[in-house]
Amino acid sequence: MKTLQSILLVSVMFSTCSVRQTAPKGVVATTAWTAAYAIAAGATDVSVLAPYEMVHPSEYELRPGDISRLSNASIIVYVGYEVMVDQIKGGLKIPPEKLMAITTSYTVTEIEASVMLIAKQLGTEDIAAGNIAEIKGLFEEGREAVKQKGLDKETALVHFFQESFARELGIDSRIVFGPAPPEPRQILDFTRANPTLIIDNAHNPVGGPMRETLPESEYKMLLNFPGMYGTRSLADVIEYNLKQLVEP
Repeated sequence: MKTLQSILLVSVMFSTCSVRQTAPKGVVATTAWTAAYAIAAGATDVSVLAPYEMVHPSEYELRPGDISRLSNASIIVYVGYEVMVDQIKGGLKIPPEKLMAITTSYTVTEIEASVMLIAKQLGTEDIAAGNIAEIKGLFEEGREAVKQKGLDKETALVHFFQESFARELGIDSRIVFGPAPPEPRQILDFTRANPTLIIDNAHNPVGGPMRETLPESEYKMLLNFPGMYGTRSLADVIEYNLKQLVEP
C-alpha cells in the first residue's frame, strides 16, 4: 500500500495525466522540459538535474552530487543543446544504451514522437497515448480560443523559441526574432512590419526594443521550459501560455 501511495503521490506532484499502468523507475532528465516529456511518457520516478527554478536551465553545469544519479539511472533523457551534455558524454562512462536524445518543441507531431520514443523504452505506451491525447485536446481548445479572440488574424512578431507554439495555435508566426538580441536594422524592419502582437520568451526575452518601438502592440511573455509559475508538465505550460495569450 505504501508503494502504491508513493507512486500516486509522485504522479499528482508532477503530472495532471491519469495513470493506467505501472512505469519503471530511475529516469534522469537534464531539464524540466525533458522531465516533462518523460512524465508524459509514463515515468513515475524522474530526477531533474537543472533545478525547476532556473530561468536558463540549458546552461546548468553538472555538480558532484549529480554523478551518482546519472550512474544509477535507467535512462538519461536529453536534447543536445544543454551545456551538461558534453560533460555527460565526455566525462562520465555512461553506457550509450542509457542515453536517449529527444526533440523538444510545442509542435504536436514532435511532442508525440519524443514522448512515444521514451514510452517504448519504458514499456508505458498506454500511458503515453492517453497523455498525448490530453495534449492534443488542449491545443484544439487553444486554437478555438485563439480564433474567438481573433489572434489568428493578427500580424504577430514571434520569438524563435515560441514559433512552434504559436504555429500550433494557428497564430501567424512568419515574422520571427531572436534568440539573439535584435540588431538596429532588424528592429527597424520589425517595426515597419507593424505587428499587433509580440510574443517573447521568458527564458531569454529579447523583445524589449520592439516593445518600445511598437507601444500599441500587445506584448506577451510565454514559457517553453516548465518550472516558472508552478508549471511542471507539458500540459501546465500549454495552459499557462494560452492563458497569457487569450486573457486581458
